[in-house]
Amino acid sequence: MKWIRRAAAALCAMLALAAGLLAFPDPLFSASMSHGQFIVRSDRPINPAMARVLDDAARRLRTSELYDARATFRIFICNEPWRMWLYSRNAAIGGSADTLVTRNIYLREVDIAANRIVPPGGMLADAQTRPLSYFIAHEAAHVMQARAFGRLLKLRYPAWLVEGYADWVAKAGDFDVAENRRLLRRGDPRLDYGRSGLYRRYHLMVATLLRRPGATVRHLFADPPDEDDVIRALLSPEGSGPE
Repeated sequence: MKWIRRAAAALCAMLALAAGLLAFPDPLFSASMSHGQFIVRSDRPINPAMARVLDDAARRLRTSELYDARATFRIFICNEPWRMWLYSRNAAIGGSADTLVTRNIYLREVDIAANRIVPPGGMLADAQTRPLSYFIAHEAAHVMQARAFGRLLKLRYPAWLVEGYADWVAKAGDFDVAENRRLLRRGDPRLDYGRSGLYRRYHLMVATLLRRPGATVRHLFADPPDEDDVIRALLSPEGSGPE
């Protein structure tokens, strides 16, 4: 019947449009700027202070052995929650990176002048160590991981390693390993991702493993140690990580 064919054609057109916007989101983000290695698009005008934020994000990325000064990072700022949901399926998170198809980075609402993410409810855990530049660097670190270890990164490697290394890069040394190990041994909820939403536990694991002589992130991804073994070593009085 004609109406069925027309409905099917309309549905196919809508699906094609949706797929196109997911793969090529630029039309939904009217404002744009380029600075260094970053191309930024936003659904609102971009404050010129973004240049300073990007400079700080680049500083953090340079701490990684995966860093490539020739690489480009595409960032889309989703100040409207529906855009963040469309591209990450979670409007409440600070940021996400599509490591599978586009390698685009998506951020939720931001206050560029204050160098901060605007979180739901106005409260952000560990805000002092997680400015906007942290979130940019964290998601860009995932893009670097995908370039180094493949697009199936999040399927092939354990979450503690993928997220822990991104946190390690994004905090650029602003992390007290000894203090966080004490917190882990005390059962502090900040070291439990399920309760806090923070990657401190994973960061602690990666930071401890990278302290071993000759350790590199490429070695860790080539042969990730068992998560339980790393935690047991951290909880032991003398251990610092599995051999």
